[in-house]
Amino acid sequence: MTTHPYDVLPLAEGARLIFTPCPGTKGVGLAESIAQLRQAGAEAVISMTPSDELETLEVAALPEAVAETGMRWFHLPIEDDAAPGHGFEQAWATHRDAVMALVSRKNGLAIHCRGGSGRTGLMAALILRELGMDGARADGLVKGLRPKALTVPAHIDYLAVCDGRHREQEQSQ
Repeated sequence: MTTHPYDVLPLAEGARLIFTPCPGTKGVGLAESIAQLRQAGAEAVISMTPSDELETLEVAALPEAVAETGMRWFHLPIEDDAAPGHGFEQAWATHRDAVMALVSRKNGLAIHCRGGSGRTGLMAALILRELGMDGARADGLVKGLRPKALTVPAHIDYLAVCDGRHREQEQSQ
């Protein structure tokens, strides 16, 4: 049996972030990839790829494949090598509470983009920040698991803005 590749970042809260390339693209079929992520402890899949990219990768059926396993699917699209745009911001505002509730209940979250590092690492770093982790520590954990993560200037700049917002919120409290 061929195995879909992934790496796991265990969190102190008991949850786990599963970094993975797009399911169904690494020599393992879509349904089998999703099943393997489920066996790895995923209760939800966060797709960072826009819909047109899922079509290009020939995995447009990903939402249905995830649903068939009983997992939740969150679509938080970001164009490759780009900063998160309005579509991502809206989706994150809509799904943030549900995603963080899964983490607080010690569930696993599979996060993917095309290759499982760039946008995947960005999302993992955002989740770690939402947990209250310092940005430098969050980024270090992500890079420790995926050395090619957090190297896109647009992602680095976006996280710096997020860190500034977090500092402003802490100071106003």
